[in-house]
Amino acid sequence: MKHISDVLREERVRKGLSIEDVVVATKIRKNFITSIEEGKLNNLPSESYALGFVKSYASFLGIPESRASALFRREYEATHAENVPKFRKAISHSKNAFFFKSSKVIIIFIVSFIILSYIAYQFSFLVFGPKLEIQSPQNNSIAQSNIVVVSGKSDPAASVFINGEVVYVDLSGSFRKTLYIDDNQKTIEVVAKNRSGRETKKNITVQTE
Repeated sequence: MKHISDVLREERVRKGLSIEDVVVATKIRKNFITSIEEGKLNNLPSESYALGFVKSYASFLGIPESRASALFRREYEATHAENVPKFRKAISHSKNAFFFKSSKVIIIFIVSFIILSYIAYQFSFLVFGPKLEIQSPQNNSIAQSNIVVVSGKSDPAASVFINGEVVYVDLSGSFRKTLYIDDNQKTIEVVAKNRSGRETKKNITVQTE
């Protein structure tokens, strides 16, 4: 496979020209001409400069610029790939390896966290009763009449009973029920029960005027 460096050097020699002749005609520095003929394209300032030098050199020798450009690009890419990307590929490989390892660790951590959270959630159902918060009436409060509104909050999946009667619990866990209490009834019993049968109970004492 012909290299542009070989084509230019052989054509120059065939025409009996010296490197100094090329320098004078093309105004390209001698060390650049020498680097081109020796195939040391990475010694040139940049790819665009190198291509310009090669095209000027080829035009001076009567070689079609399109052919010179194609040969240059093939040789430049091969030379550049051999001398530069080895280090870059090592860095890229290192970065990719670190990225994949980090991603794997993060995924394992997230999955482990979800599993442990689920186990803890299920364990709480088996061991603890659902939360139960009574918002009204307050314990040992005095009711203005025999009609009392009992409201509070529990787990959305819990069943709530007030004085033994089931109460509707909405999606936020809130519940509310209106009770009639007579003078002999001073205590309101509120029970929240989860699916495992664990329950939380609170008694509220209410005085009537």
